[in-house]
Amino acid sequence: MGARQKGDDVRSQRISHIKQLLDPSSIAVVGASNDAEKIGGRPLQILSQRGYEGRLYPVNPKYETIQGLPAYADISDLPSDVEMYIFCVPAQATDELVEKAAAHGAKAGVILSGGFAEVGPEGARLQERLRRIANEHDLALLGPNSLGLASFTNRVCATFATTLSTMPSIEPGDVALLSQSGGTAFNLFTESYWAGARFSHVIATGNEAGLAFADYLSFLATDDATKSVVGYLEGVSDGGELAAALEALRAAGKPVYLLKAGVSEHGRRSVASHTAQFAGDDSAYGALFDRTGVIRLESMDDLVDVSRALTVYPRTDRLAVGTNSGGATAYISDACDRFGVRLADLSSDTGAALGARLPAFAGLSNPVDFTPQVITDHEILADTLQTLDADTDVDGLLVFLGSMEYLHEELLDVLVRTRPTLRNPLSVAWLGVSDEVRAKAAKAGLAVSGDPLRIVRGIGMVQRGRERLADEIAVIEPGEVPVDVTGVQIPDLSHLDEAAATSLLAQLGTRVPASIEISREQDAVAAAERIGYPVFLKLVEPFIAHRARVGAIVGGIQDSTQLANAHQRLVDSFGMSRGIVVEEIPPGPDLMVGVMSDRTFGTRAVIGAGGIWANEIGDLRTIIPPYDAPYLQRELVKLRIFPQIQAAAADIAALAHDLSRVFRRLDALVRSGSLTEFECNPVRIVDGEAIVLDALALRAGDPS
Repeated sequence: MGARQKGDDVRSQRISHIKQLLDPSSIAVVGASNDAEKIGGRPLQILSQRGYEGRLYPVNPKYETIQGLPAYADISDLPSDVEMYIFCVPAQATDELVEKAAAHGAKAGVILSGGFAEVGPEGARLQERLRRIANEHDLALLGPNSLGLASFTNRVCATFATTLSTMPSIEPGDVALLSQSGGTAFNLFTESYWAGARFSHVIATGNEAGLAFADYLSFLATDDATKSVVGYLEGVSDGGELAAALEALRAAGKPVYLLKAGVSEHGRRSVASHTAQFAGDDSAYGALFDRTGVIRLESMDDLVDVSRALTVYPRTDRLAVGTNSGGATAYISDACDRFGVRLADLSSDTGAALGARLPAFAGLSNPVDFTPQVITDHEILADTLQTLDADTDVDGLLVFLGSMEYLHEELLDVLVRTRPTLRNPLSVAWLGVSDEVRAKAAKAGLAVSGDPLRIVRGIGMVQRGRERLADEIAVIEPGEVPVDVTGVQIPDLSHLDEAAATSLLAQLGTRVPASIEISREQDAVAAAERIGYPVFLKLVEPFIAHRARVGAIVGGIQDSTQLANAHQRLVDSFGMSRGIVVEEIPPGPDLMVGVMSDRTFGTRAVIGAGGIWANEIGDLRTIIPPYDAPYLQRELVKLRIFPQIQAAAADIAALAHDLSRVFRRLDALVRSGSLTEFECNPVRIVDGEAIVLDALALRAGDPS
């Protein structure tokens, strides 16, 4: 068995044990305390408060009983079938205790303490030891430096999050919240819950010594309790595993919405000091999300709004709105248009029913203005909602209320009474009142917001997520194997110029123009006669960037006289000591393709407009491996220069296959470790085929 296969098997076994993290039959709390205000006391208290139905075993040699339960002096005193352990001990003591628990039969563990890789080399060594223990014992390990988890589906709250000590009974849902930051996880949970969202699980992954962000995603793809995933991501070490997990969720029909932090330089430094993650190149993450159908969130408010909408409006496509403010109708209409939310077309029967019930000055089109008459006739609110709900084109309801705080108890009573009579989901946007009023609405079980735009925005994101699930995501083609570059001789140069780089590509079977290096005029003439006119003469040394723009490339040379003149001009203007005579290729659209080393994904690449347009129109897309043909075809279509490409290549699928071969060769050269970047610009499309006209590569360690 190969090392990679063995590693995959270990990971698969650990992922299968996530079930014991989220639904253990028994839990031991190591370092448990009688004081519920301490980290060792709070998990035990929360587990009891939240109705955990399994067996609980507090472990601490200082006590005979802890929070009313018999205490155990040592892990060895526990039954051997305890499935999960929560470790509430200092970092220096953790590895020994985790290993003892694993040897005693533990399937899962949660490490709440910090002081590991996020604090420096000594902490990193401790964390590495935890990783080895988890691998050796197939232990599903959450943390360290984690706030833990809460599975509301299973009433398992292995956390010291204070919010769970104060909230009332928590209703489970089918949205999973996954976060690399513990505080962020439970802050977002609290905000989202009071807005109307309901969750299956909340998981704070911490430093990920054992299980990684991608492992939890892989599990959630198979979890019957979860229908969608929202998350806060700082960075991962294995982009391939993350891509596979996201693809598994897409294949399972579960939309994913992620907030990615660490975009700015300051943000990346904060990520490193927070959870010791590597934030990575943001454009590569953008390409990953685009490829796997992830909806990228821009703010914490976005995450709250989409969580609420996933709970309340998972299938809403035709929204009906009622409001007591004529001004709000225009605002909400604009919001629906902005976020792609369709307003339902109300039937004539609905219009007639509304006209019969509402004042003569009411607005009867959707959004419906039921007017401030609701101040004196509260039942207008109920009757409007029930009339809209009966319309067969409606599958979601939103009511907007402005002000009327002094009537909030009466209006809340109407809403709470009316909601169970409705066949469609309902949210309430209430502006111009105190937070206390909205809090009362939330405690009454209503999904609530202030600004109605946030509810509409959430619905729009849910709809986009469903649309992305239907997208055809390109995966690596069967039978495609990595390019073998072991026999390729890479010149021992600080960087590979055009001559060296194109020669390397030619060795691998990439089509490049015929070319011959020259240093003297007579060499150039002889080279042109071998290649055949017309030709190009290009400056190689001294190196100059953007040669075409400054006149260091001369094309359309038809005979030896023109070639001699061109050679003299390059010598006089640039001091040319070395050049290259190149076969002239017919005109066609030019692409730029480039592959560079990437710490997260192995490599990342760009494709876009090339030649003189490469730096002018910004028509570039970042892409990630694997660089298979269907994926490249999808990316080509998104380029602004696609019409020109289409005119030069009748069979775009065949061109994508040709470009795939180029990308895979560049990918293999960069992954070999000798090169950090390989750029081909331009790559000309002629008769549907890609021809690399120029290239440049950088060696590892080259400061340029």
